[in-house]
Amino acid sequence: MPTSEAGDGSSDTAPSPTAEAPTDEGGKTPEPTGPADPTTGAPAPTSDTGSDTPPTTGSEPTGPADSGDSPAPGDSTRPEPAESAAPPTGEASQPPASPAPETTAPTAPTGPAAPAIVDRATWGADESLVEDPPEYLDKVKAVFVHHTAGTNDYSCADSPAIMRAILVYHVRTEGWNDLGYNFFVDKCGTVFEGRAGGVGQRVRGAHTYGFNGDSAGISLLGDYENGGTPTAAAKQAIADLAAWKLGLDGVDPQAKVTLTAAGDTGVYKTGQKAVLNTVSGHRDGFATLCPGKTLYSALPGIRTAAGQSRYATR
Repeated sequence: MPTSEAGDGSSDTAPSPTAEAPTDEGGKTPEPTGPADPTTGAPAPTSDTGSDTPPTTGSEPTGPADSGDSPAPGDSTRPEPAESAAPPTGEASQPPASPAPETTAPTAPTGPAAPAIVDRATWGADESLVEDPPEYLDKVKAVFVHHTAGTNDYSCADSPAIMRAILVYHVRTEGWNDLGYNFFVDKCGTVFEGRAGGVGQRVRGAHTYGFNGDSAGISLLGDYENGGTPTAAAKQAIADLAAWKLGLDGVDPQAKVTLTAAGDTGVYKTGQKAVLNTVSGHRDGFATLCPGKTLYSALPGIRTAAGQSRYATR
């Protein structure tokens, strides 16, 4: 798959802030809406597969993402289009030119030891699905929190199977190269490695359209727009993970950061400066309901917990 930031392959119409809009990786199709079958790893079917219309139920689609092909409308096996690196025409402010993404892992940043993370081999990622090498950022300046919008009625013993199902769905159904999110968390507070490339590395994800070049993405398994409530264990795990990930680059999880939008997100125009929390919700950067109202309302407490975490840089 292409690796440059080119066209996003999406509609010219700005996404509606009241609907669950695409994130950063190809189409406008939501993730699996039910848990994976723990035996087969197959995602639950969804009526929205292949649709070009964002759902209005608050589900978390996985939307336009990280490469350059511009797919035909209605193509349910879209590649990973990315935020445009080309400057806009006219008088709109322009983002700085982006260098070609690094595909060789740089020296890992140093900082506190990582919280416990279940690696891809342990949860059973099928690495034969991933054809292209990971890309790397210069610095992780922010973390965006998401939800997968699947069912909340799952056993934590099923989480590895759900992870396997989401990987298959993202690659085989959506036509992406890998998982969009850098990390996943389940309701028991277990953290899973998402997109490949090294948990301690600054791996470029495909999760928050317009801001993937500066951030990491954490997605909580479940739906937090339609009745789900994040558990205390999940919130603490997100806080610890965010504190550690940001701390590797000396970023305060309770601070603000100014980022430049690399695409029109429905909230920001290309080149516009966005003042965001270093731990933000997906909806802060993109027109979407994600991470759901109950998880979004928990973010102030998660930021406070991240600042107090033993994984934060002091």
